[in-house]
Amino acid sequence: MTRLLGSFFIIIILLVAFPGKTIAFSDDKKLILIHLDGVSSHHLLQELNKGNLPNLESFFGQEGRIDYTITYFPSKTPTVISSIRDGISLDESLLPGWERANAENGDVSGLIVSFLQMAFSKSRLATTNLIYGLPAFDFLAGPALINTADYLKDYNVLQFYWYKVDTHGHFYGEEAYVQQIAEFDRQFGRLTKRLDDDVNIVIYSDHGMTFGEGVEMDLKMEELIGDDLIVFSYPSVYLANSELSEHYARKLVDNSEIDYTFFQKEDGNVKGFHQKGIIYFNGKNDLINYEFEGEDVLGYYSKGYNGEYFDVQEWLSFTHDLDYPLAPVNLYTFLMNENSGDIVTMLDQTKYLQTGYSRSGNHGGFTSRDMTTPLFVKGPNVDHLYGRRYFWLPDLFNEIKEIDFDQHPPRERHFISGRYDFRRNRPVTELSFSPIYRVRYGANFYMDNFSAIDRVDVWGKVDLFRSYLARVWLGTGVEIRDSDIRPLLKFQYDIHIRRFVIQNSLATNRQYYFKVSWEATPWLAVETVNLNSLGLRFDF
Repeated sequence: MTRLLGSFFIIIILLVAFPGKTIAFSDDKKLILIHLDGVSSHHLLQELNKGNLPNLESFFGQEGRIDYTITYFPSKTPTVISSIRDGISLDESLLPGWERANAENGDVSGLIVSFLQMAFSKSRLATTNLIYGLPAFDFLAGPALINTADYLKDYNVLQFYWYKVDTHGHFYGEEAYVQQIAEFDRQFGRLTKRLDDDVNIVIYSDHGMTFGEGVEMDLKMEELIGDDLIVFSYPSVYLANSELSEHYARKLVDNSEIDYTFFQKEDGNVKGFHQKGIIYFNGKNDLINYEFEGEDVLGYYSKGYNGEYFDVQEWLSFTHDLDYPLAPVNLYTFLMNENSGDIVTMLDQTKYLQTGYSRSGNHGGFTSRDMTTPLFVKGPNVDHLYGRRYFWLPDLFNEIKEIDFDQHPPRERHFISGRYDFRRNRPVTELSFSPIYRVRYGANFYMDNFSAIDRVDVWGKVDLFRSYLARVWLGTGVEIRDSDIRPLLKFQYDIHIRRFVIQNSLATNRQYYFKVSWEATPWLAVETVNLNSLGLRFDF
């Protein structure tokens, strides 16, 4: 009896280990938010016009597609992921790139720190989406995306990150990149066949992709700046002495393949160098203007601009379909950010920064190839965005309100199941209750030829890991057989494939078994254990 009480005490600890959080997005609203990594409007419109994206075209039509959506600057994945959900502006974003230096003490935050900060800024279900972007595992991305339809029974808001397009562009070049856009269209088409009409769908892209001439700059940057260089993380250069920003900005343009450099002057305005002249972005009362010496390389004046001070929306309206969309706002605002570095370096649209990872294409620049992305919306709660020609991505969740991205069910589903074990000629009943999210407790009752209960397993378990494809549980409990009480440990690994769940279970008091469940409805499933039993499970 002492061991029994001790085991139940462990179960109680498990039950209160993780506090729950209730759903904020109202019950009549469902949202699937898809981050489509690395897709430019240039390439997407090209493929749409060829008829290669039939599912996106038919599902959203022209009304639900905003072709000229200008993304965050710099056009980098960590910048967008860590900022977009909370509507964080360019001057406040924490991750301008993969590396950055502290403005006060020069301490460098490296790739691993930035990666983890980006990864864990996402929802728990979506954290492992990064794995599905790796070429060795990207075959899992499609099944995981399609599974989101099933998770809507418990979650009002789902976030999914599709990285395959971006990674193939970096590794294999433009042809493979375009093929992966079509692959997303195919998998998205399979998802839409499983969705109700009232589900809201939002697809945004964090940046585009530039292909062309690869430029390696790390060694050149060290050569030209020397000991004054703390770290270079394209597009930002962090200097030991910020007072030398203008000197090195000029030197980089004159002596390297960098096309543009920008830095913040003492008065807070922005100055830029290029081979054919100088650029000025000047601020006044939340308005910004553009002036130049030499050649108007941005091409704004030839389009009718005359040095006026514009706000964000005016610049967006004027430049959304030009080669350098929203450049004054992006450069001026970004250089106000304490994380931006001292100099912003830019390559033109025929060149990309080549690294070990980005062998065949890259992004991070300020041309339309990197900055202009598509935005897709459909659903009763996002229809106010229909029909727009242009949009600024940082505003997305200022316009789609009342979304709790961290919501989850207040508890797991209770269930009761019964099955008949043909091999041992006995029925088995299982009861499971959940007081809070990620915690279950329950009991399995094993009969002896229908005459009496031969054995009872009482247990509690905690969810350690969850993704759109898998879930891992760890639990403890006791086995009760006549007057004999024995403690037990159990480990469970679930694989989710559409309406099928394959549950692999190990316990110290029995052999390994696998249970296959087919969810006929959201509340009824057909189950078999080791293919030698059959039964039903009712969820509630």
